[in-house]
Amino acid sequence: MPPSAAATAAAFLFPAVAIPCRVFPQRRARSLAVRAVASPPAFAVKPAPLPSKTGKWEWKFENKPVNIYYEEHEQEVAENMKNILMIPTISDVSTVEEWRVVAKDIVGRKGELGYRVTIVDWPGLGYSDRPSLNYNADVMESFLVELMNSPNSPVANADDELIIVGGGHAATIAVRAAGKDLIKPSAVAAVAPTWAGPLPIVFGRGSDMETRYGLLRGTLRAPALGWMMYNVLVSNEKSIQSQYKSHVYANPDNVTPAIIESRYELTKRKGARFVPAAFLTGLLDPVQSREEFLQLFAKLDGDVPVLVVSTVNAPKRSKAEMEALRGSKGVTKFVEVAGALLPQEEYPLAVAEELYSFLQESFAARR
Repeated sequence: MPPSAAATAAAFLFPAVAIPCRVFPQRRARSLAVRAVASPPAFAVKPAPLPSKTGKWEWKFENKPVNIYYEEHEQEVAENMKNILMIPTISDVSTVEEWRVVAKDIVGRKGELGYRVTIVDWPGLGYSDRPSLNYNADVMESFLVELMNSPNSPVANADDELIIVGGGHAATIAVRAAGKDLIKPSAVAAVAPTWAGPLPIVFGRGSDMETRYGLLRGTLRAPALGWMMYNVLVSNEKSIQSQYKSHVYANPDNVTPAIIESRYELTKRKGARFVPAAFLTGLLDPVQSREEFLQLFAKLDGDVPVLVVSTVNAPKRSKAEMEALRGSKGVTKFVEVAGALLPQEEYPLAVAEELYSFLQESFAARR
């Protein structure tokens, strides 16, 4: 969330107190010494490559149809194919576009194994429909479970060999579902995983705060006032640019006008404010504490290979949660790359390199 949005939200929550922007710390964690890897590739300034195929899948929630956008990336069909599902980081401006360069890099590599990638937008985000549902972590988990298990979904032909790659909250929701045996991925890659929304990570979850979060959430969902508040918090180019430069990207110079314009257009789609209202106030948080966060990964120990990709310049609080996974039970491999909260978009080739290496280590040796 950008500093201006943080100040506005804080002022709404605490009207009697002047809350400065720094209540949402945007200081970057100091760069750490990590294992030797190649220098991070330059930012992909060219437009992300177009998918091989796009489509809509109808997901039904409470008997209401929701059209879910997806796209497929593949090249030559190899004898030994692995299927990858990539799910975007849950945020105000979540989109399949953040994974496109990574997907194209992975499917374009030549080796013992070939890869087919499907990228899917969450309901209420990206290019999917955005109905006024009561979004929470359980709803998002239910969507992921049905996506993976439905016989007519875009990933229905994965033959129980589906690899899940997700960022932020998306990664943690996938790990949670796998730990409950609701889905059975053959591997999971969690890129810059997070579990706490912008307000709870700062103000906590006391009963008084939950009441205030509910008030803010209700205001954002309201027909007229909600759009006004949403336009102040999220749907304006200055806020989006501030958000990207302060903590989404590590290098502010990588934030281009084209990216800002693209993300701004997403915030103008019909129903765009409903998921951000839930995300901002913590309803999409898959767990309530670091202990629960670590337990999710521990449940997969010995059953599912898990890659965690941390970033050098994640915001301080998010960085601490990623670091807690270093060496923890259930984490097969822990690496660190350049970037902040969206390394797959800012440094896609670095993320693709780590992902490909993990896949080769996990699957090539099994043949």
